[in-house]
Amino acid sequence: MGRVEVTNMTKTRVLSRALLQNLVAFVLGSEHQDLAGTLAITFIDEEHMRDVKRRFFQEDTVGDVVSFFYGEDPDGVWGEILVCVPRALEQSREQGVPFAEELMFLVVHGLLHLLGYDDDTEERRRLMMERAEELLAAYRKAEVRKRLVEQALRAREFAYAPYSRFRVGAALLSRDGRIFTGCNVENASFGVTMCAERVALGRAVAEGAREFVAIAVVSDSESFCFPCGLCRQALAEFGLDIEVLAGARDGRFVVQRLRELLPSTFSLQGV
Repeated sequence: MGRVEVTNMTKTRVLSRALLQNLVAFVLGSEHQDLAGTLAITFIDEEHMRDVKRRFFQEDTVGDVVSFFYGEDPDGVWGEILVCVPRALEQSREQGVPFAEELMFLVVHGLLHLLGYDDDTEERRRLMMERAEELLAAYRKAEVRKRLVEQALRAREFAYAPYSRFRVGAALLSRDGRIFTGCNVENASFGVTMCAERVALGRAVAEGAREFVAIAVVSDSESFCFPCGLCRQALAEFGLDIEVLAGARDGRFVVQRLRELLPSTFSLQGV
């Protein structure tokens, strides 16, 4: 896709251009759209929004978001989204959601309008709202996965691997949102060697974490790095629904559930 141009006409701090660029790219990719040119996103106040609604919609109201599609233009602006910041702030308080989340929702809502979605009937509005929520949830999940892999890559740099020369980093996400990292620590007595996954797990348990959502594992290899059998069993102690992000050194990764990687897990339950 092309670039995102952001303008803030208010005194309130809004979303960064980098975040909006990533969000727009994710939505366009999910909707199988590749629009060249520039998408303009402008954050405005109530007075400006009321003026826009009067001029273009013949309505004396203040909406939360409006969009204008100008046609694909590789050298110009193909679309514009106007978000009313005071309305977004009011709605975030009413719904009990973070302000940034409400801004992202409105941007996605406006973008869906540009891609052909409409909310002129109750059914269309419901479908559009559901799609916006689906996209935001998927975007958040994708960003969390990306951050986990990035932290695992950073942890790999601290690996102590003088014997195998095979550095591994891991990043473990707990249910409460904390991330615990680990790297492999080798030993001259090979059996004492600790894998990155178990280092991260021990660190997490020592800080009170007991429920985990996902773990990213990366090495120096171009291939995807999966946990060894010992680490799979260690993680299985805390649940088989943990997502395993097996990464490569370039940041690519594949995702599998722990239960897929360790069928017929050993357990003392029922013994």
